[in-house]
Order: sequence, then C-alpha cells, then structure tokens
Amino acid sequence: MPILPFYRIRLGLPLVAALALSPNAMALVLNAPNSGTFTMNLDTVALAPYAGGYYLSTYWDAVAADPTDPATSGGALVGQVATAEIPALNQTFAITAIGGDIAGQAAQRFQQATSADFHIDTENLAGGTAGQVGLAGVQGFFAPNYPPNGAGLVNGDFAVRFDAARQNHGGSGWYLDNNIYFTMAIYDFINLSTSWIDADNWQFSGELAMSPENAGMLLGSALTDVGDFCLGTGSFAGCGQVSAVPLPGAIWLFGTGLAVLGGKGRRMTIFGSEASHV
Repeated sequence: MPILPFYRIRLGLPLVAALALSPNAMALVLNAPNSGTFTMNLDTVALAPYAGGYYLSTYWDAVAADPTDPATSGGALVGQVATAEIPALNQTFAITAIGGDIAGQAAQRFQQATSADFHIDTENLAGGTAGQVGLAGVQGFFAPNYPPNGAGLVNGDFAVRFDAARQNHGGSGWYLDNNIYFTMAIYDFINLSTSWIDADNWQFSGELAMSPENAGMLLGSALTDVGDFCLGTGSFAGCGQVSAVPLPGAIWLFGTGLAVLGGKGRRMTIFGSEASHV
C-alpha cells in the first residue's frame, strides 16, 4: 500500500510574520469540504469571568438541532438551556453540505450551507472573504449573574469565515460566526496550524480567542484564549477529540525553535511558521 505524503504548516501571531516564507513546494489550496467535523474544546476557567460567571450547560448535535423542526426555534432552544454545567470538551459540529441554505428553517434559525468557493491557502493560511464552512449544532450557555437576574444564551448555526480586516485587532482573519437570532463573530482563531494529505483531506486547527463583539456582550476581555478547535475533512474528520484537559498553548509551541533533518522527514521553522513533510 503506497504511503501518502503528509504536510503540516503552523502560523503563530502576528500572521504576517510568516507570509511568503513557507516553502513554495509545499503550498496547496485546500478545497471546500464535502463533509467532516468541527470540534471545539472550551476552557471552563477562562470562560468563568465572562458575564459574571459563564459556562456551557447544553449541547444539541446536528440531529437534535434540526433547523427545520419548529420545536428548535431560537426561542425554544433558549427556553431549554439548562442551569447545570456540562463538560466543555469534544463539542462536535457536523459540516453542512455544499450548496444553498436549507429552506423552511424555524424562527430565529439560520443554519448556513458550506460554499463551494471556500478555500485555505496553505502558503499563508489565508482564505477568501466570500467563502464559508457551515456547521450544524447549537450550544447553550448559562450565566447566573448576568444582569439583571441571570440568563441562558445560545450560540449555533455556526460558520467558519475569513476576513483579513480582523487582523487589525489582533486576530488571524479567521473566525467563527454565530447565526442564531443574529450574525456575530463569537471567536477569533489564533495560533493556526494545518495538516493535509491532499486538497480534500486536511485539518485546520488553532486556539479560540473571545471575539471583541462577544466580549462586549458578555462584559469581559477581548481576545482571551478560551479554548481550541479542529476543523477536519476526509481522513481528518473527527480531529481535535481529547480525553483530558487540552494542553496549554505554550506546550504546543514548545520546540518551535528547533530544526530537525532526517532520512524520512524534514521540519523547518521560520518566524513562528512550522512546516513538515513526512
């Protein structure tokens, strides 16, 4: 059985530090995914200061959050947000099909389709402003001290998008949008990394930073690292699953100053950009 080549590139912040410095021979444009998963692991300690106490309490997967079911309207889901905290690891959202948005969605629901023009340029980890990856599923958060008497909040009908203008406030340009009730950036993506076998088998991962928009609504600090994510398609679907508390970002970055040459593989690091080919 032939061994497929495997590539990996990692960009730290600021994003521009590594532009045009990754090996051109490894560059590839990753295609819009036909299927796959987005896995989110949230840091409960980092979330706690928001809204005077803020935690994940409810999760609806793609089936339970079917946007065409009237019982899953935004208002209905808010009414079902539990008050007890649940584990915030391995929150998995299915990638939606490429095409148009589903017709006949329940009130306040706006599940997004994945667009055919979505792409990731592995040379600089940039994307196109028009493209997106839609995600199926909803999260419920409870904030017992949110003024005036506590509140349940829902985030979902997510879309992964790119906007270079978001680099101006310290993000990478990539972010996760909420689309229930209204469209708003929830998390900016930072410390990005991608691995791929080919244009249809890849993963895109990094850390979740509280977006300025969401931080303002939750009365907290912007761009605080509150977790990590992994978007995977093809043979990388299901990436990002953990069995324990995720390692801090500093551990992931350990050793980025090393350069290793061997008979079977190469690793090269240039200003926070790491690429490897095995």
